Amino acid sequence: MKKILFICFILGLTVPTFAQQELKRADTYFERAYYSDAIPLYEQLLPRNKSSKLIKNLADCYYHTFDMKSAARWYGYLVSNYGENLDESYYFKLNQSLKAIGEYEKAQQTLLHFYTEQDQGDKASQLAEDFTYIENVRAIGDRFKIKNLNLNTASSEFGAARIDSNLIYSASRKQTSALSKLYRWNNENYLDIYSHPIDKIGMGDSLSTSLSNTINSKMHEGTFAITKDRKTIYFTRNSKKKTEDDKVSNLKIYRAEYIDGAWKNVIALPFNSDDFSTEHPALSPDETKLYFSSDREGGFGSFDLYMVSIQKDGFFGSPINLGKEINTDKKEQFPFVDNNGNLYFASNGHPGFGLLDVFVSKKENGGFAKPDNLGLPVNSGYDDFSLSLDRDSGSGYFSSNRPSGKGSDDIYSFSETKPLVIEDCKQFVAGILTDKTTKFPLPGAYIELVDGNGKLIEKIRTAKDASFKFQLTCSSEYRIKAYKEGYEDNSKNIFSDTERNAVKDGSLSLYSIEEREAQKAKELLAQKEAAEKEASAQIKRQKEQEKAAELERIKKGQEMALKQKADQEKEKRERLKKIDEIIAKEDAIIKEKNRIVIKTEEIHFDYSLWYLRREARQRLAKVIAIMKQNPGMVIEIGTHTDIRGNAEYNRDLSQKRADSAKEFMVKNGIAPERVIAKGYGESKPIVKCETEESCTEEDHEWNRRCELVVVKWE
Repeated sequence: MKKILFICFILGLTVPTFAQQELKRADTYFERAYYSDAIPLYEQLLPRNKSSKLIKNLADCYYHTFDMKSAARWYGYLVSNYGENLDESYYFKLNQSLKAIGEYEKAQQTLLHFYTEQDQGDKASQLAEDFTYIENVRAIGDRFKIKNLNLNTASSEFGAARIDSNLIYSASRKQTSALSKLYRWNNENYLDIYSHPIDKIGMGDSLSTSLSNTINSKMHEGTFAITKDRKTIYFTRNSKKKTEDDKVSNLKIYRAEYIDGAWKNVIALPFNSDDFSTEHPALSPDETKLYFSSDREGGFGSFDLYMVSIQKDGFFGSPINLGKEINTDKKEQFPFVDNNGNLYFASNGHPGFGLLDVFVSKKENGGFAKPDNLGLPVNSGYDDFSLSLDRDSGSGYFSSNRPSGKGSDDIYSFSETKPLVIEDCKQFVAGILTDKTTKFPLPGAYIELVDGNGKLIEKIRTAKDASFKFQLTCSSEYRIKAYKEGYEDNSKNIFSDTERNAVKDGSLSLYSIEEREAQKAKELLAQKEAAEKEASAQIKRQKEQEKAAELERIKKGQEMALKQKADQEKEKRERLKKIDEIIAKEDAIIKEKNRIVIKTEEIHFDYSLWYLRREARQRLAKVIAIMKQNPGMVIEIGTHTDIRGNAEYNRDLSQKRADSAKEFMVKNGIAPERVIAKGYGESKPIVKCETEESCTEEDHEWNRRCELVVVKWE
């Protein structure tokens, strides 16, 4: 190694540092999507390198391996430190990471701030609409009863569908050998398709068997669709990477036929390509259309959903994009079509709770309507996907990698308990209109509802019982106004909040005009009484003036007291001045950190003992002499230890040492009340030591000290 370094020095070559080598290795792992392998290398480099590239890669690694708390942390760091140089994708991933960990308000503000800064008002408005929409979905509450299946393991299981008496699903390969290759994206085994008896799900995955040795290979096999006659299956398989440097391999859809009790004739469908992925097949109810997801060119961005017709001769039509109503510039994957032709799919582009959510688009006029979020708890802050419906269309299975599962992707069963009714937040204002004086109800009166801008929303008449009711929009300002012939008008401001279907009290009362005239007469009488009260008040004010004069005399007395206090302060300053003069003459007395101390040579004690050594008595004799010269002086003897030994022992030992010093001074003519002995133990070190070994012996020596502090000097 030395020879290599010498040659490099002679030739002027640069030898890569260990950190540079580790960074290069981490970047290589990242580029090949070996995210689990890249994370510890990036974390090791963090103390010396927080470049935007390293933080981006580390955040992406956590994002792709679904450690969303760590992803949110590092995307947040990116936005805070490099925000002006980031594109929308990083703000979106921060938004999704924050949603996953339940910080919905912060997630909303992250994207809203970016769109506002970028002057993208249309996206900011859409974001606000999406936030309102998802809150409306959340307000429905839990729509499903869900259960984590017993066949799930710490590895990945997903994409389940009931096929006759079996559950067919995808999972990390269950039988492996020492030479089995791991999928280094997440360091799990490659995926295969398995079959499990429906009535044996409660017994775990031990009864799961490989669907077919011809379908399952050394590559990934995943989501599938099977015809009703069970003779044809479509499934997803990944292709080999073109080169080792390719980040991921593309997926393709294959078809196989069930012949003589086995799956045979496995072929790739003609609309696959090595240049993009084609995945997640789903059949229409009449099996004339095949739906799938693909990131091929010509889409709206990332993965879109497509449809291709299946012709009677076994050939396929050209893939057709399902359009902007279904597809977004983000991911749309895992399609499923129920018996009524309604489309279910996973997306992170439509308004959701975080990462992939499951959506439903109703069949409408030969196409699909605007999709709706399927709701809680099928959807969560994490990836929720691959939904399939059972025979009754109200139950089935879906997959999720939410942290409450058994690990990685899990399969859940579900049954619907509430309909999907998405409504805007609304409240009500209701009340009774009454006579102000008699408290009797006033039926047939007019009530108007006006918005915060003064626009009339609705006008009604009170019912026979004088009741009325209006519907309000949440978080809005209104005014209700009541009027009736023979009465004065009255109104009331109403502010709605976010509590759905809450009823605000809008009850009002009206003064009759006759009653108001009577009220005016009462007011005149009240004015007369007020004048009489004013005369009485004048007398009261006279007395108060006299009282004020007395207070003035008291004030002058207080001023004299303050003057006396000022004189005392002056006397105190003069006394302190004299003390300063004494200090100036006596070298052993010095001011230090707002206190007065008597400095002697160091006073030491033998290890773990407290008696005074000869030199300590000699040094205390000098202190005794100073105190005899200054009989108004009171001192504190403060003794300290190092951290060796426990705190209680050090405190007791230091107190004994302080008592020993005091006893010596009292025996030599100093009154006991002039000496305070205080042992501080290890509580006030000069040199802070985290451990005994972290400080030198000299540091411990500094901490083992005796301080003589003047606490009073008359």
